[in-house]
Amino acid sequence: MDRFARSWQIAKLSFGVIRKDKEMLAFPLLAGIFSLLFMLVLLFPTILVQLLGQAGLGAVTFGVVEYAALFVSYLGLSFIATFFNMCVVYTSKVRFSGGDATFMDSIRFSLSRVGPIFAWSMLAATVGIFLRLLDHVASRLGGVGKILLSVFRALLGMIWSIVVTFVVPAMVYDNLGPVDAIKKSAQTIQATWGESLIRHYGLGFVGFLFMFGGILLSIGLFSGLSLAGPPGVVVAIVISTLYFLATFLLFNCANTVFNTALYVYASEGQVPDDFDSVLLEGAFRGKRGETGGVW
Repeated sequence: MDRFARSWQIAKLSFGVIRKDKEMLAFPLLAGIFSLLFMLVLLFPTILVQLLGQAGLGAVTFGVVEYAALFVSYLGLSFIATFFNMCVVYTSKVRFSGGDATFMDSIRFSLSRVGPIFAWSMLAATVGIFLRLLDHVASRLGGVGKILLSVFRALLGMIWSIVVTFVVPAMVYDNLGPVDAIKKSAQTIQATWGESLIRHYGLGFVGFLFMFGGILLSIGLFSGLSLAGPPGVVVAIVISTLYFLATFLLFNCANTVFNTALYVYASEGQVPDDFDSVLLEGAFRGKRGETGGVW
């Protein structure tokens, strides 16, 4: 019950910020739309690459072309996600300082940081390709070698995802490039040990409850409305889809908002407006076992 209460408190504080800046919800929605459009644009060259492979293109040449197309996919999707994620972080930053950024204010800020966003996307895509290569090599190995390489790849991916936790907030707050932002993110996590980030199980637990409730809702809708025939099924599908979409947008924003608050607290020792100092202090454990930061 204590963990549930703490998790719900995290959600309420994050939702409270979103309630004041509802335009935040548009950013992950736009990211999803642009990502879908980007993948559709890449559909033709992807099919072309496959046709070239079937047409007898050399295995080495085909592999290079295939990974080049994959790199472009990673690059584009990373750029889109980072651009709109930066909009959410910037909106949160302005709100934490007592201001009120408009939708276009946040868009203009991300546009002013296109260079660093692209550089970060290049780096993220390169890491993604490297991890994909490890997957490919592991799939070609057998026995113990495959298991060891698969475990190594999984650990490497997990470490990377942890190290870059605060990259976007570092780029927004400290105007850093991707490499320096990674260093700042790693330092922030290392200084506070990072293993007790309550956001991971806080919002995640509440999000799980919302998703589970959505599954029950969908089952109930399909069971009841299916009696009305095809129109009822369509209505059930629409309602269920809107529910899960709204849940995704809400928790995507909430994760970013709380992550930004954690970054401010961890790097500056300041508690952002609308957040509880006790809650943030519990999110980190200092190097000598004390709570709070390392200032």
